[in-house]
Amino acid sequence: MLSSGDVHGCLRKLETLLRVIKYPGNVDYNGLSKGDPSAFLPIVSFTFTSFSPPFAKQLLEAGLELTGKTDLRFTDTLYKVLRDIFHYKPILTKQQFLQWGFSLRKISVICDVINLVLQKHNQLKKKQNKTMKSCFGSSFHFSNHHNSSFG
Repeated sequence: MLSSGDVHGCLRKLETLLRVIKYPGNVDYNGLSKGDPSAFLPIVSFTFTSFSPPFAKQLLEAGLELTGKTDLRFTDTLYKVLRDIFHYKPILTKQQFLQWGFSLRKISVICDVINLVLQKHNQLKKKQNKTMKSCFGSSFHFSNHHNSSFG
């Protein structure tokens, strides 16, 4: 049996990651602590579709659409992304992820997912910045000049 301290410790880690990705939604900590799938799915959805536009674009270009799907289809695509893009095998099956329970394991998977997307986001941003430098030259800088007559 898991102690509530284990779950609360993992929830604190998750809370920190949610701040990093600026998760805008309400977090159902009670549902997370009980393993309610409906508390986890919005977090994963935001992480994959909204947090990183370059990553969301990469998913779409790969034919991996995550919006407008049932929970089952969303989870199928989620697991496909984790397997094919991140080479990550979750510690839960898709069926377990969609059931109540397994709260500690689900929280762990969600933390891993957020960390993986953060890493991918940073890689894509670096690549994007290198492309910008090669297009404009390394001496090109965006300026923040503003004309006081417009403000």
